[in-house]
Amino acid sequence: MTSQDPMRDALAEAGTSLMRTLGIILLIIVVPIVLLAALGMLFFVLGGTVDH
Repeated sequence: MTSQDPMRDALAEAGTSLMRTLGIILLIIVVPIVLLAALGMLFFVLGGTVDH
């Protein structure tokens, strides 16, 4: 049982680091898309108000 503990710890650590890197990649990809979408909506709304 004691021989499996370091292996389990290593697996858990690898899993957490993997989740962290996936979260960072997700942030890097999602944040600019959300910002661009917000800017697009803002320009669309402003353009609509300017037309009227």
